[in-house]
Amino acid sequence: MAAAAAGLTLAACTPLVAPDQLALCREVLPALHDPLTAIRETRHDPVGDERLAVRIDYLVERPGRARTVHYAICHFDGRDARGRPELVDLITERGPFPGIRFVILKRWWLGQSPAPPRSEARGRSGLAEATRPG
Repeated sequence: MAAAAAGLTLAACTPLVAPDQLALCREVLPALHDPLTAIRETRHDPVGDERLAVRIDYLVERPGRARTVHYAICHFDGRDARGRPELVDLITERGPFPGIRFVILKRWWLGQSPAPPRSEARGRSGLAEATRPG
């Protein structure tokens, strides 16, 4: 009886969605909409028994427009070179995300690192930094 209770407790503590998969799928959402769009997540759930996909339901609000309901399903398989979940497919309420747009999303949106503020970047060059005498 105690073992069963311990198993239930462990199951209750185990997240239904892998936190790193959920975080990566959340990073995708702004890329699907205009820059002035406000996104409010309403729900997220694992998809399938193997938990290799996550679905996020969300609302979108744009200035001067009615609120709309959307979803994104992110499918994962393994890890990328940085140890993050490897996004292998994206499906929205409009259907599968088109091939070349998916490649661009993965390469330049998800691989993007924040740029330094303009004041920090001014006058700096990676080449100049690399060739500066130590």
